[in-house]
Amino acid sequence: MQSGIDYRQLAVSGVQALQPYQPGKPIEELERELGVSDILKLASNENPLGTSPKALAALTQALGSLELYPDGSGYQLKEAIARKIGLHSSQITLGNGSNDVLDIIARLPRQ
Repeated sequence: MQSGIDYRQLAVSGVQALQPYQPGKPIEELERELGVSDILKLASNENPLGTSPKALAALTQALGSLELYPDGSGYQLKEAIARKIGLHSSQITLGNGSNDVLDIIARLPRQ
């Protein structure tokens, strides 16, 4: 059963004009396609400098508990962000990427 509502029309024009994200091709595919090697990729949120030493240290520290689910509420992360930017942790919303945050917003009850 369709409601007859065109939900896209409810969005502001800037949101209506958004195009889906087109991910970059893997380096290996570009090398095959272009017949080149030693590609330095500066797209797709990749880091040409390699993994941060701080990230490697955090991963190493977490190796002993990878079998456990993380805190889904992100309590410690929210607290750290709140301290850093001077907000209360209840003012911070976390998500698994922007799509997740948009999905959360879309599911909020109307006030």
